[in-house]
Amino acid sequence: MTSEVPSSPGATGIPSELEGHYYQNRLRVRFVGDIEQRYRRYCARRDRRYIGNLLNILIILYISYGLFDWYLLRELATPLWAVRYGLGLPGLMLAWLVTRLPRAERYLDRMVVVTLGWLTVTTLLMTRLVPPDEMDLYMSSTLAIVMTGMTITRLSFWNAVVTAVIFLLAVGLLLPGVHINSHFVVYYMVLCAGIAMFCLIAQFIADQSRRREFLQKIIIHRKNQQLRKLNLYLRDLAELDALTGIANRRYFDGVLDEELRRARRREYPVALLMCDIDFFKSYNDLLGHVQGDACIRQVAQLIKEQARRPGDLAARYGGEEFAVILPALDASEAQKIAQMICLKVAGQRIPHPGSRIADHVTISIGVSALIPVDDISQKQLINQADEALYRAKNQGRNQVQVYRAPASQGS
Repeated sequence: MTSEVPSSPGATGIPSELEGHYYQNRLRVRFVGDIEQRYRRYCARRDRRYIGNLLNILIILYISYGLFDWYLLRELATPLWAVRYGLGLPGLMLAWLVTRLPRAERYLDRMVVVTLGWLTVTTLLMTRLVPPDEMDLYMSSTLAIVMTGMTITRLSFWNAVVTAVIFLLAVGLLLPGVHINSHFVVYYMVLCAGIAMFCLIAQFIADQSRRREFLQKIIIHRKNQQLRKLNLYLRDLAELDALTGIANRRYFDGVLDEELRRARRREYPVALLMCDIDFFKSYNDLLGHVQGDACIRQVAQLIKEQARRPGDLAARYGGEEFAVILPALDASEAQKIAQMICLKVAGQRIPHPGSRIADHVTISIGVSALIPVDDISQKQLINQADEALYRAKNQGRNQVQVYRAPASQGS
């Protein structure tokens, strides 16, 4: 009997097999599809200023090396200056200008490759112009350019390969014409190939590392999006009524309690509307529950449209009954909103063959408002609005009634 051993997680924290699905091949230096384009844009935006600063330093050093040419060669430095300042420096300045273009990110990698190739060619040309006893210094500078350029410019692996090929071709074409020992030329070319290979291995490892970091950000971002969607879904389950899409009874109770506490601290009124669809049982009996649900949804949206202030809340209280919390409104202001709800519902002319007061759906509303004090509870406000709703039903329905406190006993 054998048991499956789960694969170990990679650097991104996910199984290596799953991580491999994001790459185009086993080398893992190219992503699949749109991820590769996103990675390139990310690298270009990240590296634009960095490459620009490197170019600033390089241009200053490149210009100052003209003094080094004069120190070594004196009057023989003139041909080198022609190459350095007539060919090399204009290429560097052009690269510097490219990094300042609005869309420089699109060309950044190619610009780095071309710049390194141009520096290699111009330096090898200068090597051909110096005396043999000074040649080794300029040949060493060619190696320094390639080693530094391939390792600190954050080139992708494949661009580093292109750079290495350009370098080796330039060495193979330009170096044999130099009047030095042929054994030294062979040794130098082998050395160049070895250094290029070493730099490519380093870039391969660095490129893989950068891609793993980017992939980790992608995966974390996707997981965060999934968590946000799940949290929104769970919040909807906890706060919204499944049928109508407005707040449910549990959320209503919590909001009303919070509003009463806030109003108690700040001493402003809270109004409550209790709404009931008239003769809804008859509507369900005659037209069926499916049509009844559609009616409840339509009425819920009409009520929600009138509870439009940031602190207002429309909720399904139960069955065909709805409640509306209206913070910072007194009874007369809340009454106007309730009357508007009645008019809106009646104005929809939803057919209601079982109604005894109209041929369409109507609604009755009870209004209560108070400034809460320590001995006023949530239950009292609801009971007052219920009492006003009961009076609206008894007095003919399709109307608004405001709760009136009874006269004091024993007056």
